[in-house]
Amino acid sequence: MQHRSDEEVWDSSLFRRLAGDVGAAVASATLVAPAVTIIDRAIVEKSSWNQSLLHGLRRHALQALKSPTRFVFQLPFGIIWSLYAATYIVANGTDTISTKLKASGTGMITFATTTLVNVPMGVWKDIRFAKIFGTQTYAHNVETVRPALVQNRGVARAATAIFLLRDGVTIFGSFTLAPKLSAAIPDSITSHPQAKPVISQLTVPVLTQFVATPLHLLGLDLYMRQHAVPLVDRVVQSQRYLASTTVVRCIRILPAFGFGCLANLELRSLFHRKLNG
Repeated sequence: MQHRSDEEVWDSSLFRRLAGDVGAAVASATLVAPAVTIIDRAIVEKSSWNQSLLHGLRRHALQALKSPTRFVFQLPFGIIWSLYAATYIVANGTDTISTKLKASGTGMITFATTTLVNVPMGVWKDIRFAKIFGTQTYAHNVETVRPALVQNRGVARAATAIFLLRDGVTIFGSFTLAPKLSAAIPDSITSHPQAKPVISQLTVPVLTQFVATPLHLLGLDLYMRQHAVPLVDRVVQSQRYLASTTVVRCIRILPAFGFGCLANLELRSLFHRKLNG
């Protein structure tokens, strides 16, 4: 009897739900990847080349609109898309399987697996973007090559550790704090039970960027200047554009962990209903 019970867990309904999870994740990643790609590139170029954030955002957005096919099939878009597709797939699939198995602490299991995927891939993304856009850029459509980075493993490890901490702050705020704090929203703001999670999902991840952005800028400085530099100088240099970068990262987090998460949840629910009709 036990063997039969185990087989029933992995029935066709579960696989249909997992297919819906993947479909929702892919669609959501496709929705958020263009904006995140443009913003992340502009931030790296601002930190490395002191280029205007607004100028970078406008230029890259116009290039994407003029040549959307080229934009989508370039490496930076692929990196961002892979990051969020993998994040949403793991979050969806873990929740579906844990719920099916009636596992205790489904929320914490989902948070743990999502962190294990998102954080390393997020660091990989930042390192790749730093190499692509920090060592060479295009100013007025003319390629300018920057001297090769001075490699220092100790400094590079420190940069990686700071990126890990930054992503940990963002993931914790997006997947743990946001759901918990939704219940704390007073009825005077909204009494609708579905509105509270939306409000918390659109505000809490944004607020985490007031902690994550200084870490992000310091990590970029460590990676781009891998030679001996006094810590005070690094802090001063990296935080010169803290205010503008914080604003941009707050805007950036909305598609990735605000609208992206909400779209993923809604599409996942829709696909589950359709596929299990």
